[in-house]
Amino acid sequence: MHRSVMLDEVIEYLNIKPRAKIIDATLNGGGHAQGILEKYPDVKILGIEWDPDIFQEFQSAIRNSELANRIVAVNESYTELKKIIEEQDFQPDGIIFDLGVSSMHYERSGRGFTFMKDEPLDMRFNPQSVSQTAADIVNSSSPEELERILNEYGEEKLSPQIVKGIIQARKEKPIINTSELVEVIENSVPGWYRHKKIHPATKTFQALRIAVNNELDNVEKGVLAAIDVLNSGGRLIVISFHGLEDKIVREIFKHKAKEGIVRRVIGGTVKPRWEEVRQNPRARSAKMKIVEKI
Repeated sequence: MHRSVMLDEVIEYLNIKPRAKIIDATLNGGGHAQGILEKYPDVKILGIEWDPDIFQEFQSAIRNSELANRIVAVNESYTELKKIIEEQDFQPDGIIFDLGVSSMHYERSGRGFTFMKDEPLDMRFNPQSVSQTAADIVNSSSPEELERILNEYGEEKLSPQIVKGIIQARKEKPIINTSELVEVIENSVPGWYRHKKIHPATKTFQALRIAVNNELDNVEKGVLAAIDVLNSGGRLIVISFHGLEDKIVREIFKHKAKEGIVRRVIGGTVKPRWEEVRQNPRARSAKMKIVEKI
């Protein structure tokens, strides 16, 4: 199991009490869960992981561990949080969301999350429960819908040019691999855009991934459910990695604070320490927000 982003801050701000029950709503490789269990020997954790491959990897890693009897893992979406805690009879004193895409998705999934490899244009976190792939969206959506996706989810300023290129390319043959989409994007944007610091396909790939997995709606559902199910005095921590997610979390926390349901533990956003960013560049864009249930 790997060390997850901002583990020290998660442990500090969860304010864990003796015999607490904690939900890791985005279990991934189990880094946050493992760190909490090692520091607090009487704490129990319920881990939720939507991706079936990551879930199986975690189960294999934990099976013979001394921590195994203190953590229960379920292969489900955190949008089903209320159903999960009822089934598991697990009333949480703290909940953590780490909304970033797993490194496993980029490195080993083979599902087309990265433009750095030639893979099928899939991008589903859970192929068992999501039917539409990124290739389906690219090849079947109207020009207007494609442009909306790239604008809304990728904040892609050159979406008209990229969509025009996609429409022209798919008339000749379907775009089914990541390399084919990258080629279309690179041929659709001006030279100055191809030579910017970030790859010209970055925002399009982000937009398609968000659309395929309904990520923004899921974040809203999951965070609202987490606030509902938390015990009084329990804390909710959300780590996000791009502005769209962070905005959703900020607005929910603001409204729930006005309603007197939660209070802010930290007024603004907690960002990773420089030392962590130096050791793990992925942490650079992490933003943590924390509230406590009243």
